[in-house]
Amino acid sequence: MSRLTNLALHLQYSAAQKHIFFDSQRLGRFRVFPKGRRVGVTRGAAHAFIEFALEGMPCLWGETINSNIRRYVERYFLPVLQKAFIPYEWSVADKTLKLPGGGFIDFRSADNPENWEGFGYKRIFLNEMGIILQGERGRYLYENAVLPMMMDFKDSELIAAGVPKGKQGVDYELYQKAVSKQDGFYTYKRPFNVFDNPWIDRASAQAFVDDFPDAAREQEIWGKYIDGGDESFRVIPRAWLEAAVQRHKGQSRPDRFPDALGIDVARGGKDKTVLTPRWDNYFEQLAVPGSKTPDSDSVATLATPFLGPETVANIDIVGVGTGPYDRIHDMHPNTVAINGASVLKLDGEKSTDSTGHLTFRNLRAEMYWALREALDPAKGRNLAIPDDLELIEDLCAPMWKMTQSGIQIQAKEDITKDIGRSPDKGDSLVYGNFQMPQLSVPSATSNLAALMAAAGG
Repeated sequence: MSRLTNLALHLQYSAAQKHIFFDSQRLGRFRVFPKGRRVGVTRGAAHAFIEFALEGMPCLWGETINSNIRRYVERYFLPVLQKAFIPYEWSVADKTLKLPGGGFIDFRSADNPENWEGFGYKRIFLNEMGIILQGERGRYLYENAVLPMMMDFKDSELIAAGVPKGKQGVDYELYQKAVSKQDGFYTYKRPFNVFDNPWIDRASAQAFVDDFPDAAREQEIWGKYIDGGDESFRVIPRAWLEAAVQRHKGQSRPDRFPDALGIDVARGGKDKTVLTPRWDNYFEQLAVPGSKTPDSDSVATLATPFLGPETVANIDIVGVGTGPYDRIHDMHPNTVAINGASVLKLDGEKSTDSTGHLTFRNLRAEMYWALREALDPAKGRNLAIPDDLELIEDLCAPMWKMTQSGIQIQAKEDITKDIGRSPDKGDSLVYGNFQMPQLSVPSATSNLAALMAAAGG
C-alpha cells in the first residue's frame, strides 16, 4: 500500500495518520500514541474528524489552550469543507462545528476545564495529551469529563496523541496499560516521529533532528517518556561547570571595566547580595551578607567600582531589587531591569534558543538556557567561572522541562528547598552572562517601563 492513501473527500493520510485514526480502531477503545514533533497528527486528526462528523458522529476535540482552537479550525477544517463545497456551521462562541447529517465537533481546551460539558461522544481526540493530562487538572478532566463522555455509546473511542511530558501524567498511565496489553487499550509498537511524515523529505527531517538540542531530542523528537529527574533534564551538567572552572584558573582578570555586571540583591536574613562582573567570557564574583546591604545606597556603593561607561548592569528587580535598580540607574543609565517572570518579546515574537526550535516560558528560563548554551563544550563561548563550590552547586541544581509555552526552569523556591539556601550566586552569574536586546531609553522610569513592555510584563 502506498504511504499516501486516498479516502473520502480526496483527503490524503500518511501511514501513521491512517493507523492512528482508522486502522487501529479494532485494536482498542482507548488508543494512546506518544510521538515526536512534526509527525502531522493534528492535520490528520482534523481530516479524520471531518469524516467522522460527516458520518453523523458526535465528536469532541480536546486542545491544550483556547487560542489554538480557532486557529486550527480556520487552518485545518474550514479549507477542506470549502474546497469540497460542504455546508457547515461554525460557532466561534460555542466552539462547535456542525456538518450535514447531524454530526458535529465540539472543541474544548484544558485551560478552561469548566467548559468540558458532560455530553456523550463517539469520538474523542486529545491533542497534545502530555499537556492536557498533566497534574491534578489533567486527572480531573480524564476522570470527570472524558470517561463519563464515553458512557453513552458502546462504540465510543478515545484517541490521545502528543509529545510526552514526563511520567507523571495520566497519559503515561494509559500508555502503560496499552503497553501491558490491558483489554481495551492500545498503542503502536514505537512512537511515531518526523520520519513518518511523508510531506517532509528525509534530508529535511534529518536536518531537523540534527539541529534540535541534544537535551530535548529523546522526548521532543523520538517521543519517549523521560523521567523528569533524569540527568538529561539538568539545565547545566556539572562537567561543563568543572571545565569552566579549569579555564578560570589559567586566566587573570582583565585590566579594564567589565562588559557586564549581574546583581542579585538581598536585605538581611540568610540571603546574600551578589555581584558578578563579566569581561567577555571571564567572570568574578563579590558576595556579601544581606545585612550589609540594608538599602539602595549600600548596593550602589558595592556596584560603583565595576561600572565603566560601557558596562551593562543587569539587576534583578523582583522583591527588593526595584529600589537598588532606580538608584544605580540614576548614576549609570546603562542599567537593565531583570524580571524573570516576564516573557521577552521583540516585534511580537518570543525568543528562541540558538537552534530556533525551542521557546521559553519566561525570561528566567531564557537566561538560564543562554548560560547553558554558553557553557556547551561543543558550541559555547569557553566561559571561565570562579572555583566556588557554592556557585557550582547553585548552577548544577536547576532542572528543566518542556511545556506548552516553552522551556520551564525549576522554581527558585524548589531549588532553595533542594540545596538548603537561596541560589544567589548562581542567579547573579546568570544575570551577568545574559545580554538583553538593546533598548534606547532616556530615564530610569521609561527604561523600566520599556523593558517590561518588551518583556511582556
